[in-house]
Amino acid sequence: MLQRVHIQILDNPLEDVILDAEEFEEPIKNKILADELRKEMSYCYPNVVSVEYIDLFLNDDLYFPEIRDLLNQGAINTPIILINGIPKIHGGIPRTIIKEEVEKLLSAGPMH
Repeated sequence: MLQRVHIQILDNPLEDVILDAEEFEEPIKNKILADELRKEMSYCYPNVVSVEYIDLFLNDDLYFPEIRDLLNQGAINTPIILINGIPKIHGGIPRTIIKEEVEKLLSAGPMH
């Protein structure tokens, strides 16, 4: 069975303007970057990789308590990228690095 990869982008939309130097000249919102990443992953890995954008502050405080604690302590910054539930990246949405992480997981073979 082929391994599936679930990418979650945890964000605070009140802080959602960033620069993605790879591709965009203007500051854009993280939600737009997340949508672009979702489209790219869907195109490159149909039915294998899913991308979910989550507004941390619209959801119940019970979701992601460890992440919320780290944010409150200033240890990490939004957006936080989780891949299969494991925090991998924070402070931006670097599509190239995310794609490399996905490729590592998929090349590792099926999950047992």
